[in-house]
Amino acid sequence: MTGNFTIRRTLRTAATATGAAALAVVTAVFAAPAQAQEAAGCETLRATVLNSQGLSGGTVQATVCIDASGGAYLNDAYYNYVQDHQADGVAARAYIRDSFYPYGPLAVDDTSTSGGQSLGPWDSISTGNTSVRVYVCLGTKGPGDSGARCASDVTYA
Repeated sequence: MTGNFTIRRTLRTAATATGAAALAVVTAVFAAPAQAQEAAGCETLRATVLNSQGLSGGTVQATVCIDASGGAYLNDAYYNYVQDHQADGVAARAYIRDSFYPYGPLAVDDTSTSGGQSLGPWDSISTGNTSVRVYVCLGTKGPGDSGARCASDVTYA
């Protein structure tokens, strides 16, 4: 599993950095035709959570891809971020959940003037994913916690 994951990550990075020509070269070098032929379905997910006054509290935006084997990852060719909208001392936090595990917070933004905080890279540790959900939550409670204030968006393979 680790070898396939490394090949898939290398192929994706090469394709993102230099385009389809680099992908063909990397595919030939690694000689992994099954992995090279996997197409990723990508979707940009967005969610905005309201604060306790009913105003926009925070937003998450993430371009999520699920490939043919169910490997899931954030497409780093796009700006994936969490952004706080109110200077109220309550931070916006981004979380992600694949079909098996929750992750996060991936990033925290606690100022309405920063333009958001990058989520950075994320790859699921599992294959066989059929869905990925991104969350934005206000405060210190995350998705599933009692009293959490969160919003989410989801994509399916």
